[in-house]
Amino acid sequence: MIAYLRENRKGEKTPFITTLEYGRVGNNLRFKFCAHDSKLFSAYSEDNEPIYNGDVVEVFLCVGKDINEYYELEVAPNGAVFFAKIKNENGNLKLEFLPKAFTADVTLTDNGYDVEIIVPYSAIKAGDHPIRFNAFRIETEGGHRDKHLLALNPTLCGNFHCPDKFITFDED
Repeated sequence: MIAYLRENRKGEKTPFITTLEYGRVGNNLRFKFCAHDSKLFSAYSEDNEPIYNGDVVEVFLCVGKDINEYYELEVAPNGAVFFAKIKNENGNLKLEFLPKAFTADVTLTDNGYDVEIIVPYSAIKAGDHPIRFNAFRIETEGGHRDKHLLALNPTLCGNFHCPDKFITFDED
């Protein structure tokens, strides 16, 4: 499936064109982002640092019945990753940082970057559970605090941590 991310706060088209291709490959989930018009600002270079303070692409993955427990995967243009299990208790987030258990290949392009993420089912303990997700991009235009937030299924606010906006992982 190929989709375009939209502006997160209003759900409108955005000048920061971002495509997301996603599907299953064997016992893995595959996400490929093409993030155009990026200044490639990476706020940190080490894994599990707050890389979301710079330009990143993100996937939130929920398996099982409780939509308030999910995984957050992020990748910055410099290849740094963030991987955590989230417990969202009415907007209060409890994070359990995890060692990187997925692959993330970053390719810089003429005007942005591409990221291919491969997530083994075992990394998210998917088993036969249904998978729900949402995908995001943050573009800071070189580190400006007024970030551009983009989403596959916009949350219609300034926050990505809205599990009620997760969609079923469906390739049709």
